[in-house]
Amino acid sequence: MTDPTMDNRDEVLDDAAGTSDARWQQLVDAFLQGTPPVEARKAATRVVADVIAAAVAGSQFDDYPPVWSTVNLPNGEATVLGTNRTTDAVHAAGLNGTAAIAQEIEEGHNTGGHVGAGIVTGAFASAEDYDVDGEVLIDAVAKSYELCTRIEHALFALKAHINEDSPWLLRNPHSTWTTVGPAVATSLVAHPSGTHAMDAFLLGANRSVVSMYDPYREGPPSRNLTAGASAATGVLIGKLASAGFAGSPSTIQRIYEPFETLVDGGFTERFDELGERWTVTEAYFKPYPSCRYTHPPLDALRDLGTGVNPEGITAIDVETFANAADMNHRHPTTPTGAKFSIPYVLATFLHRGVPTFDDFSPESIADPVVQETADCVSISIDDDFEQRFPADWGARVRIVYEDGRSESAERRFPRGDYREPFDDAAFLDRLETILAVGLSNPDTRTVADALLAIQDRPVRELGEQLRR
Repeated sequence: MTDPTMDNRDEVLDDAAGTSDARWQQLVDAFLQGTPPVEARKAATRVVADVIAAAVAGSQFDDYPPVWSTVNLPNGEATVLGTNRTTDAVHAAGLNGTAAIAQEIEEGHNTGGHVGAGIVTGAFASAEDYDVDGEVLIDAVAKSYELCTRIEHALFALKAHINEDSPWLLRNPHSTWTTVGPAVATSLVAHPSGTHAMDAFLLGANRSVVSMYDPYREGPPSRNLTAGASAATGVLIGKLASAGFAGSPSTIQRIYEPFETLVDGGFTERFDELGERWTVTEAYFKPYPSCRYTHPPLDALRDLGTGVNPEGITAIDVETFANAADMNHRHPTTPTGAKFSIPYVLATFLHRGVPTFDDFSPESIADPVVQETADCVSISIDDDFEQRFPADWGARVRIVYEDGRSESAERRFPRGDYREPFDDAAFLDRLETILAVGLSNPDTRTVADALLAIQDRPVRELGEQLRR
């Protein structure tokens, strides 16, 4: 189903047949003034619910609670999720964006990274600030998501080239693109007609918050704050654009045209699909609170059944794509390190079952029995899985036993992918579980229901339910 307001696509292309930057601006501007179809709105509602729940849970991660409760904040109407505090939209977006990715449970996109974290936390804070209803929020998120998935895909291609010479510069582009998302979303919250959205896009597209170092094994990584800083910067940009601050007309041409030679199939063509292909309907949602790179081998192991006896295992061989193969440290010492360790995640499943939030506590990580099994895990890159990535996130797991037996299983993509999604009941249960980590309210099912019905009520009302 396409957006009925986008029927003038051919007209737009003809009018913008001159310079490529004019064509870009015409296409994006027309898209931002349109209305998402029903399926895009439904998908965006899930993304919003997922990220908000993840931010609530993240507010209780590691040493965040004392910081969140004491940091000096200005007055405002926006909720610091999972706390009893409110502040202005910029600061709320900063804290909530940081929290949203801390527990490693937030949504993502196969070719677009964790797109929703910055967009949703920025848009939600702005929606409370401007006192709009959920329908405005959902439409703003849906449209912003489409721009970000396309830009992020190009940034990953750029990262691969830059890292050959400067491996620190874009080590983790987790949030570099999401300055655009909250900027555009904020402008659409302030002016749903899209009056100033193009300027927000141009301003956001010319800004990037870069994480130069990611100490995953040391504790809460600095990239968590990168996500928050990007969300906060985006909200500020969106507010300025909504007040009449103009973006540079040549931003697209000067910054993004080089991507044409870096992205397979070209870059501009991805924006030709705006209003026709809605990437928000291809979002994935995590069944486990760990890096998604750990999920394909975990799901392959799960497919072997629950009767595997870890005591009789001598080797666990994992073959997967290159990015996932980097998650090979066997003895993590921090919750974040454990969430990025395939050996730990697999060993945890074998001894305790499907990983939960509790399995990433310091006590659980230090379990010598789990660590002994993690020592049996070896990881290698499979060329076929690597070639299919990022459209597919595959892995193969082979278990070898003391008596010489072996068994194996393979996954093309993990559970929670848009090709193997949660049904409505399972998604609601998942939301309730995540919210329970951060809310003292025992009736988290009611809050989960409210998140999925967000478009029918003022956002400020929902914000009140998301305070601890």
